[in-house]
Amino acid sequence: MDVSETLMETQLMRFHSLQPPILRGIETTSDYESWIDDIEILFDSLEYSDERRVKLIGNQLKEVAKSWWIATKEVLEQRGTMITWKIFKIEFYRRFFPSSYREDKRAEFKDLKHGQLSIEEYIAQFSTLLRFDPHMAGNDEAVTDQFVKGLNP
Repeated sequence: MDVSETLMETQLMRFHSLQPPILRGIETTSDYESWIDDIEILFDSLEYSDERRVKLIGNQLKEVAKSWWIATKEVLEQRGTMITWKIFKIEFYRRFFPSSYREDKRAEFKDLKHGQLSIEEYIAQFSTLLRFDPHMAGNDEAVTDQFVKGLNP
């Protein structure tokens, strides 16, 4: 066994010892939001690379979710798409959040105002809704403009 295999095994054991959440693909929309949030927090706290996240995520998918990922991954690979964590999340949102739900969330994001919210609540809602506008999420200037636009004068 070479060093990279040993390292992967060690990281896999460490990851599983933290009891990461499982996704079956039969949960509710709010459960999907919680799952992706929880798994990302775990990956961030472990400082896992993009590549490591993609390798580990398949272990947390069961039943419908696992079947979906196997098929999706195969299609992406046939297209020659390099599967990154960002690509996984885009595909995840496409599959587990209906387009009408994503559109409603995008509209909610565009219309979000500080209003009566505390600044902490505004930041939290802004961050949560930003995920539903992936084109904006990749543009720091647009994100900043949207955030400032929603602030109270």
